[in-house]
Amino acid sequence: MKKYFFLIVLFLICGCSKKPGDVPKLYPCQVTVMNGTSPIADADVILGITNESLMCSTSGRTNSSGVAVIQTSRLAWRGNGAPAGEYIITISKSPKFEPELSLAEVQALDAAELERYSTEQARKHDAMPREVPVELSEFSISPYRMTVSQSGDNRFEVDISTLTPPERQPTRRR
Repeated sequence: MKKYFFLIVLFLICGCSKKPGDVPKLYPCQVTVMNGTSPIADADVILGITNESLMCSTSGRTNSSGVAVIQTSRLAWRGNGAPAGEYIITISKSPKFEPELSLAEVQALDAAELERYSTEQARKHDAMPREVPVELSEFSISPYRMTVSQSGDNRFEVDISTLTPPERQPTRRR
């Protein structure tokens, strides 16, 4: 019986990893994120697809050397690389933040106390210094572009020390 249980679990895992038919061929791709000569570890790198008809997510997380190996995912499937095309690169990294209260203490707060606590924690988090400017996480103003090609070296290096973060454009309200 245990043998069959193992086979069923293995079948379910393998069955969920089948590449969806609408995902194009993937090509190896990596993005290195640096601040001068220092690599930035644990940053999220997302390649924003400029072709809106492609419905998948293309991203990676930097390692201790600042290198993010890009993977593409669609539904429950994930594969190494990115489809050929033009991309906008965004980079984000939140500062490490330790809340002042434990989960049990937060759950014991009434609604008004919870609102005050949440507002104060958000203010403190937003005021923390950031290794990666928050503007680089916005597709609309990120200055970084990348072309993933079928042939060639799909490696891109971002050095945030050479960048003056772009000004935020005012949002028009209707």
